[in-house]
Amino acid sequence: MEKLDYCYHTHTYRCGHAVGHEEEYILHAIKAGIKRLGFSDHMILPKGYEHPGMRGSYDMLEGYISSLEHLKEKYKGVIEIHIGFESEYIPELLPYYKRLLDEGRVEYLILGQHLYYENGEHRWYDLSIEFDKYLEHVLKGLDTGLFTYLAHPDLFMLGHKDLDEKLEIGARKILKKCEELDIPIEINGGGLRRRNYDENHWYYPNARFWEIAKEYKVRIIIGIDSHRPEEMSIENINKCVDFAKRHGIPFEEHYDMFNN
Repeated sequence: MEKLDYCYHTHTYRCGHAVGHEEEYILHAIKAGIKRLGFSDHMILPKGYEHPGMRGSYDMLEGYISSLEHLKEKYKGVIEIHIGFESEYIPELLPYYKRLLDEGRVEYLILGQHLYYENGEHRWYDLSIEFDKYLEHVLKGLDTGLFTYLAHPDLFMLGHKDLDEKLEIGARKILKKCEELDIPIEINGGGLRRRNYDENHWYYPNARFWEIAKEYKVRIIIGIDSHRPEEMSIENINKCVDFAKRHGIPFEEHYDMFNN
């Protein structure tokens, strides 16, 4: 049985498509041997940019932060609790992201590019035809310096059956950028839990992407990406660790983003 002593990719009911309160995740994390637990709900956006079902309403921001500050103290000495968000690169919102960090409201942001903002609305990437747009946004997001690591760097495989030449060139651009900026990339447990998961087609983590990743000097971490408290489990940790070990991927077993 393997153990991982960190996870910085955790969601709660506030995003609208996960369930469970913060303390439920904490209790499961303690049981699984996690020592450093980061909450990274999908970014709570200002009024006018809200996206129900994917992002909590702006009036949830204070509750999210205050709840986690309270739990930090309650579980002090048992488990480290950290406050963050998973966020997209959206140019109009970068000053808001920066303010949250500068004011110490949150401790970190992870880049998880799922959608973009255009003509006053959020749009999901159609990754079968919008890979170039997705790639552009990921690279620009990495360049901002606001994000601690890149979540599911191979998410773009959701729109493709095979890693063809164009996709490989794009994957290498992402990996090269992360290498240059010393930004870790994540083996994402959410993909491993998908029904009918196949590591060679359609889903992430994608075996071919991670074989290429080994050619770069980029730090590799694991994120459980739990959307239910019970997903924060040794079983799901082992799924990620087993994937890494089967492919000879040198992941970090004791990643501490605040003391590296």
